Amino acid sequence: MSEQILTEHISSYVNFSEEELSEIACFFDIRSYRKKEKLLHAEKRCDTLFFVAKGCLQLYFIDDLGNPKTTQFAMETWWLTDFLAFQNQRPSNFYVETLEKSTVLSITFSKYQELLEKFPKMEKYYRAILETAYGAALMRIKYINSLSKEEMFFSFRNSFPEFVQRVPQYVLASFLGLTPEYLSEIKKK
Repeated sequence: MSEQILTEHISSYVNFSEEELSEIACFFDIRSYRKKEKLLHAEKRCDTLFFVAKGCLQLYFIDDLGNPKTTQFAMETWWLTDFLAFQNQRPSNFYVETLEKSTVLSITFSKYQELLEKFPKMEKYYRAILETAYGAALMRIKYINSLSKEEMFFSFRNSFPEFVQRVPQYVLASFLGLTPEYLSEIKKK
């Protein structure tokens, strides 16, 4: 089932035969994780790219005061890793952790390179995924710099209501640059 979610997602961007999709799926490992399980640790080499088949992940760093600061989320059919560290095969600046019980397909850097070599059309797929992620990151930066904290929450809630329902309030507050208490006040409005 998890492989099917991945292959259907790939097929929504690029055409492959059923045989090719089966072969592509073999490049990935499937694993289930409990809530609050770390998939990537800061200061460890980032060698894995994650696809969420079921569940929710967060990418975060720890600030100088020891507080976690969430920078990205990933729900079903989203990809997540420290892309810069993955591409350069360097230690990560971030952690990836499950926010709920999750099923994840992962691919190592070496298998990723092998996959792209064997199936060049996968470059088109990943380009589309990364362009979308980059665009979303740019919009987040725009919102941070142009909206009030309250406006940012309402904009996020309207764009991604499923996150507001599924993500713990303290994690959502971290992502929006708010305290959990202030987020609670905003939500009451």
